[in-house]
Amino acid sequence: MLSVRKKGAASRAIGLISDFGLSDPYVGQMHAVLSRLAPGSRVVDISHGVQPFNITQGAFFLASSAPHFTRDAVLLAVVDPGVGSNRRIIVLRRDEQLFVAPDNGLLGLVAEYGDVCAYDLSSAENAVAEVSHTFHGRDVFSPVAAWLACGGGPENMGPQIPVSDLVRPAWSHADVGRGCARVHVLHVDHFGNCVLNLRVGELGPLEGLRLRTPLGRELRAVNTYSELPQGTPGLLEGSQGFFEVAVNRGSAARDFGLAIGDELELEWTP
Repeated sequence: MLSVRKKGAASRAIGLISDFGLSDPYVGQMHAVLSRLAPGSRVVDISHGVQPFNITQGAFFLASSAPHFTRDAVLLAVVDPGVGSNRRIIVLRRDEQLFVAPDNGLLGLVAEYGDVCAYDLSSAENAVAEVSHTFHGRDVFSPVAAWLACGGGPENMGPQIPVSDLVRPAWSHADVGRGCARVHVLHVDHFGNCVLNLRVGELGPLEGLRLRTPLGRELRAVNTYSELPQGTPGLLEGSQGFFEVAVNRGSAARDFGLAIGDELELEWTP
């Protein structure tokens, strides 16, 4: 049973991401389960402000936050509009880190690089005493994460499956060609910067490049926001490991009419 804690096992850090917000008791109840089943684990709330049901944004929060955790951390992401359905419960191992999430695209970005293998832990629902139909974040995912944090191995709970079998939305990777790229907006931050599914370093040296969008707006490739005159848009490698379209002291989302999930084509002279 997942409720049985491994005595003496070293506890891993646990990172939490959800779309539950903080006005309801849901996050606190997940913390309660984790503290009961893995009392030695430090739980870090990455964000519970994912837009409701926004798998794209949740996947970005997960992929951009993982590098800042310990090598053996367990990261639990619950944005689960299909809760209670036959969608799978997945544990992804990338190098030494473990990721727990529903198989709905949340793992699409973290599965794109590193030494990755996946396990179907859908049977874990049968290994806990009480499971509601609408709150698997508390009743299934949290016990799984606690069990893993206390030394459990995903291979002991469910079969390994091909990573290629996971749900991989179009925004999981950018389509980059010579002088062009088809990308998606993963996140719009507080400042209106539009984070793209284009990873840092994916375009090579950008010095002197100027990019044009289908909207007829030209983007300068820059290293810092301050290199852009106020109100001018540009493309730069952001702090979260992905490129972003930004407007110095302005909002790229507003100026370009962009939102999470939108597709954008970039063209430039190689």
